[in-house]
Amino acid sequence: MVEVFKSFEQVAGRFNPLVLIVPALVLVALGLFVWLGGLGFRRVLFALLGAAAGGITALLAVSENGMVAGASALAAALLAALFQRAFTALLLGLLSLAVSFVVLAYPYLQEHRGTLIAGENLGQSPKLTVRDSLSVAHAYGLDLMDGVRHAAGRLTPGRWAIIAAVTAGMLTLGALFQSLGGALSCATLGTTMIFAGLLLLVTFKGSAPVGRLADRPTFYGLVFAGMAAFGTLEQLSLCRRAEQQKPKEKSGKSKPTKKESKRSWRNR
Repeated sequence: MVEVFKSFEQVAGRFNPLVLIVPALVLVALGLFVWLGGLGFRRVLFALLGAAAGGITALLAVSENGMVAGASALAAALLAALFQRAFTALLLGLLSLAVSFVVLAYPYLQEHRGTLIAGENLGQSPKLTVRDSLSVAHAYGLDLMDGVRHAAGRLTPGRWAIIAAVTAGMLTLGALFQSLGGALSCATLGTTMIFAGLLLLVTFKGSAPVGRLADRPTFYGLVFAGMAAFGTLEQLSLCRRAEQQKPKEKSGKSKPTKKESKRSWRNR
């Protein structure tokens, strides 16, 4: 699978800049917001994530009809916004499933090579159009899905049991402790978006970051975990301060002072 990413790096230099730069900047900007402040806007964030998940699922699994995808996205957004505790547990469980799968299946992910696209097969033009760039990116996406299926088939029952235990534990954590689960899920999701956006930007510049990541997976894994932990603690701290300030403001408005009560009695 590393070879697939390296091949993508070579071909990405011929992509139309809009295909890489715009998604990269959007991912970094949204990732920073979700990483540091997603918990404070979790209703809106969960609604957007639910809409994206519902729409994509409908397009891939059910039908390619735009009306069906739109209805699924709207329904999923409403459910995510209304049932925040359940969606927090589900999001945290899915993120823990993905992270634990990548960690435990990393040796098998490296084995998969996929269908590498050579630069000579893309024509003589130095730059690809937006449509051609998206088509090539879609082909690499299918290769990545094949790599995930290959790694999933090679995993031993013991490793699947570890993944299931971690996922179940995080689901329980999200269901029992909504603030902690929401902060952890937002921090992990934001960190993932930041990493993905920076990788796209560096790939567009031609710096070939995949080889460095593959050579030092432990170091970058610790950086990822550190960013997720910092984002979790930072969001929990801000959330507690906001929750402590709201009752004071409400109680201050509801309880009049003695002077105000005397004045109101005299004015009657």
